[in-house]
Amino acid sequence: MFVVGGILYLVGSSQHPRGRMDEMLVDPTWFRAHSTLFVGLVVLTVGLVLLRRPQLTSTSMNRWLPFAMVATALEAVEMGVHTMAYVDAEALTAGQSTPVFTTHSWLAMLIYPFFAVALIRLIWVGQRERSLGSLWIGWIGLMGAAAHGVVMWLVFFEIGWAGILFPLAAISLSLWYILAGIWPVRWSVPSGTPSSEVVVPD
Repeated sequence: MFVVGGILYLVGSSQHPRGRMDEMLVDPTWFRAHSTLFVGLVVLTVGLVLLRRPQLTSTSMNRWLPFAMVATALEAVEMGVHTMAYVDAEALTAGQSTPVFTTHSWLAMLIYPFFAVALIRLIWVGQRERSLGSLWIGWIGLMGAAAHGVVMWLVFFEIGWAGILFPLAAISLSLWYILAGIWPVRWSVPSGTPSSEVVVPD
């Protein structure tokens, strides 16, 4: 599920229109790109749910998985609103009220940092315990999550170079999801089992 979700996230991100916001909202690729991102996030949420295997998962991973599940689900909700923001294109150009676009912007500012913190902790625990990804790829996900977490606030404060963080975050997160989905992992097993560790595919 991580591989599929990561690919969808990458495909959606690569199709994102460029230019001023009023230009992007009327671009025909807006809906296609963001709906693909939305589906990708839904798939990734399901992947995190399936990752929760009490008989194999470590206590630390079990502790942080629910946060990651909720954060990714909220990210999907935000992306759903984000996708529909195109309905406010004319209002934005005319300087009128933009309820959907404004809701998306505030949701992004609130949810992106929460998602980043939850994912950073999940990646850190996973690579430390070899239960999700590894040290070899963990830095990619950490970099992407950190960029994703701060980008909307930097844009809000009109930091000129902030725009470069959008593709950086998208590419890094997509790559980490795909690699983590195929990386062999080692899960701790409950005491009393013949072996203290078992290797299983993600």
